[in-house]
Formats: sequence, C-alpha cells, structure tokens
Amino acid sequence: MTDKTRIKRIFRSVIRRGTGRAHLMMRDYPTINFSQEILKAAVHNYAYDPQCEGSREQYIVELINLAPQKALLIPRVLQKLVEQKENTWGLSQLFDIAKLLAKSGNVEARQALYQRFESGTLPEYAYDGEYALVDLDGIEGLKHVAEVRGALLLIDYEDHEDDCLINYAQRENPGIGVEEELKKAAQNNVYITRYLAAVDEDRQREKQTPPRPVLDFEFIRNTINQKTRRWIPASAVQKLARKEIKQLADDFLLETDRSRQEMYLRLFSHVKFPHGYERLLTLAQTVPLHANTSQLLISLVNALELFKAPAIREFALTALITSNAPWIYTDLLINNYRRGDHTLLTRLVEQAKTELEIENLASSYCRIYRKNATKHCLEPLNKIYHHMNCGIHREDVVEILLRRGVLPNKIRDEIPFDSNTSVRELLNLKQT
Repeated sequence: MTDKTRIKRIFRSVIRRGTGRAHLMMRDYPTINFSQEILKAAVHNYAYDPQCEGSREQYIVELINLAPQKALLIPRVLQKLVEQKENTWGLSQLFDIAKLLAKSGNVEARQALYQRFESGTLPEYAYDGEYALVDLDGIEGLKHVAEVRGALLLIDYEDHEDDCLINYAQRENPGIGVEEELKKAAQNNVYITRYLAAVDEDRQREKQTPPRPVLDFEFIRNTINQKTRRWIPASAVQKLARKEIKQLADDFLLETDRSRQEMYLRLFSHVKFPHGYERLLTLAQTVPLHANTSQLLISLVNALELFKAPAIREFALTALITSNAPWIYTDLLINNYRRGDHTLLTRLVEQAKTELEIENLASSYCRIYRKNATKHCLEPLNKIYHHMNCGIHREDVVEILLRRGVLPNKIRDEIPFDSNTSVRELLNLKQT
C-alpha cells in the first residue's frame, strides 16, 4: 500500500465518522485529491442516526471550500442533487448543502435547489426540500413551496398537509405574520389557496382526535394485561405510588407470558424493583440468549442495572467475557464499576464488529463514566471515539474526557471542525 493510498483510506474513515480530522488532513496534505471522498460524504449522510443528528451540511461545505478542486467539485455535488430521485437522508443533506452554497452567493446552487424541489412533483422523484427553501428565502420560499405543493393537492384531494412547515417558517421569521402573508398571496393564487385549505383540514382532524389517556396505574396495568405495545415514559412510572409499584412487581412475579414480563420489566428500568434484585438475577442467569429471548434478557439487565451488588457484578463480568453479545450487559457496571474495568471495556470495543455494537457500547460507556468519575475513562472512551460515527455520543465522549481532564491533544485539535456543532462548542467547557 502506497503512502497516498493509506492517507486516503484514513480520510475516508474520518469523513464517514464526521470528525474534524478530515479538515486537518486536507490542510496537512494539500497535494492529495480528496474530492471523491467528499462527494460521497455529500451524497450519503453517514451519521449513525441522521433523523436525530440532522445533516452535516456545514461540515461538508467547509471541506468543499478547502479543496483545491472546489470549482469542479461544487457542480458535481449540485448535479447529484438534481439527479437524486429517492427520498433518503442523503437527499435532505444535498438540499442543505445547496442551501448553504446559495446563501454564500452561488447562483447555480440556488437554481439546482429550486429545480430539484420542483422535480418532486413528478411521479419518479421524491418530494423533499421545502425546509431548505424556507431557510434560504424565508416567506418567499414558503410561498413557492405552498404553490408547488398546492398544485399536487389539487390533483389528489385525499392527500394531507399539516402546518409544521408554516410553524417552522414562523419560528424562523418572528417579525412576519407568516400565515397572514400566505393568505394574502392566496387571493390571486388557486394553488396556495388549496395548500391553506389542506392545512386547515388537517387542523380540524387534529381537533377531533381523542385526548391522550392519563398514564396512571390503571392505564399502565391495563396496557400490560392487553399486551398493547405502548411506550410508557419514565415520568409516568416514577409518579406511581409506592403501593402501586409494589402491586406491579407482585403481578410480574406471577406472570408467565414472556411479552407481558418484558412490559413489566421496562417499568422497572425507571424505578427499582421493590422485591430486591435476587429474583431478577436468577431469571437473567437462566434465560438463554437467542433471538426469541434477547428482548427479555435486555429488559432484565435494564432492571438489574439500578442495583449495586457483588453478585450482579460477578454475573456481568462472566457475561462480558463469554457472551457473543457483551454490549447487552455493560450497563450492569454503571453501579458496579471497579478500578481496572477500563481494560475489559477497551477490549470490547476492539472486538466489536458492527456499527450497532459500537453504538450500544458508546451509549453504555457514557453512562458508566458519568456515574464513575475516573481518569481511567481515557482508554475505552478514546477507543470508542475513533470507531463510532454517532455525533451525539461523540459529544458525550468528548465532554466526559474534558471534565476528567484527560482529553487527548489529537482530539482537542480536531473538535473545532467536527460535523456536530455541539462538539465544536465543548472546548469552552470547564473541567470538574
């Protein structure tokens, strides 16, 4: 492998993870053409969870501007936007990249953005880009969206339109009465009229929606008895009276249906199981790990993690060493961590083979080292930092390393250029 090939391989890894090392590598290796890797990162949002993390448009545009091939790279990125047909997080990111380029005065970017948005009215193209238009042109962008969308709604009267975009435009333009401006424009535009009518129809449907149930003891108990897969927030469980929590625990001990057992256990990940950990641990030790029981085992671990006991620690260490899914058990160390555990946690990162495993380990390690303040967090957190592509947990990792006073200089140098703006802001954080 040539040195140039090795450098490009490293760059490919860091740009996919979204770290600021990509920026520094472009600065340090100005003669190497990284444009192909930048183009791929523009077309594909490589974040672990793009829905939560959003687009990496600022990060990508900064790399484009650093590239000596910028004049050739920008048209290629814009062409990818125009050609993209499928509704992916990559398409949303391309819209956001074009928006930033247009804001900086790039006329071709503005044209490409509007062209691709309007292509969303064609059957073979996904509809997307309305938020980018509002970000770029405010109320005028919203009027254009309403006109294009309204034309579609005239064709399909059964299609829906909510008021999310209008509300977003109002938040972004507080000095303008956004809906009033749309109503003015609708006086001479049948398409905007249809758009506003569709929004109003959706609001009327929302008013007819039954009120949300009160998440009290009876509701929770009935939900479990009926095996309704309904998410119950921690706040609802924590508001239950002590005797109600005990009653749910008693019901769990009598339950033999696996799906109901899982539902009970999810409650006891928010409040301690009132009968102690022993019964839970015994069950966890006897449940084999396979596809049909994995969720039950995870729920048991989530309930056990609230307890501190030598027996739980012993169970956790055995499972972490012998299981083919050790990430299931790492949360048991949150309250049972001891000096020296960092070595095992580091090894688990090295053994992880998938993004899902890395993400689960990252989530767990951050919880472990928030609870256990030790400089020994350095080795496992540094290792996980260089393996994960989740910007949200990268923020957590960097924050913990900073607070413990062990952030490596290599990471310190690159976080001002991270794809996650919250990571960039962490350099001002004080150690605790």
